Amino acid sequence: MNTWFIIAQILGVVTMGFEFACYQIKDKRQYFLITGIASFFWMLMFVAMGLATSMDTQMSLVIAGTYSTVRNLVFWRIFKDDSPKAKKAGRIFLVLMMLIGISAGVVTVLNTPEQVRWIHALGLFTALTFVVGQYLPGDHWVRITVVFYALAVMLTQTPLNILEGEVRWNVMGLLIEATKIVSVLIFYGAKVYRGYRIKKLQQLKSVIAEEIARIDTMSEKIPVANVPGVKNVEKLVAKMMRYELLAIAQEKIKDVDSAQKEISGILEDLEVIRSFKTVLSKG
Repeated sequence: MNTWFIIAQILGVVTMGFEFACYQIKDKRQYFLITGIASFFWMLMFVAMGLATSMDTQMSLVIAGTYSTVRNLVFWRIFKDDSPKAKKAGRIFLVLMMLIGISAGVVTVLNTPEQVRWIHALGLFTALTFVVGQYLPGDHWVRITVVFYALAVMLTQTPLNILEGEVRWNVMGLLIEATKIVSVLIFYGAKVYRGYRIKKLQQLKSVIAEEIARIDTMSEKIPVANVPGVKNVEKLVAKMMRYELLAIAQEKIKDVDSAQKEISGILEDLEVIRSFKTVLSKG
């Protein structure tokens, strides 16, 4: 392992941290900033890798990293204002980037050694779909397309693409792409778990409502303190509030209306608590 290879691994570690972080971010503009920084270190890693092995097989990746850095940082600037003018500028820039990407990508792919050309052609195709996925609204397109892009780039970090020099595997390059995939899986895992918590919260509210009604009915015959299950309901109410706080999508709170929408569940819970306290006051 020569010095440039070691430098490539260090740059890869830095890249890996940024890449993991950006696919946990839901705010589009913040995502572009973090992924732009990640792309810059990613590009530097390929430069070091090319100096360690063969720049011919790494040049398309260096260009891809440079292209990605510029694209993401420009999008970060364009989306500073959520206005029709900014959206129009974004669409124009997207088309321009696609044209540049296709032109430069095809030329670069054709200039790669013939035995590895198919790898870079696959990388170009998945890269273009990823560019479109980044621009499309919502959380899903960018994460779906980046998984396929990461898998294609992983091929370039194996002996299939590294033809010269002592280095046969760029383990750090593989780890960076694996980090993107893992980050996406964690993102969706958290999303599924949040949905599970919301479902359990609704079930919990139903149980608490039934218990409060039962205690209220029995309190007409015996003191509330003697009604079985009162302490258990108190614990359920506390659990309900914990679930409600965890279920709030904080990233969606951007103005008064969105704040009101997100805290509506808490307001409902407060009414449940008031009802329970009213029942307890009978004791």
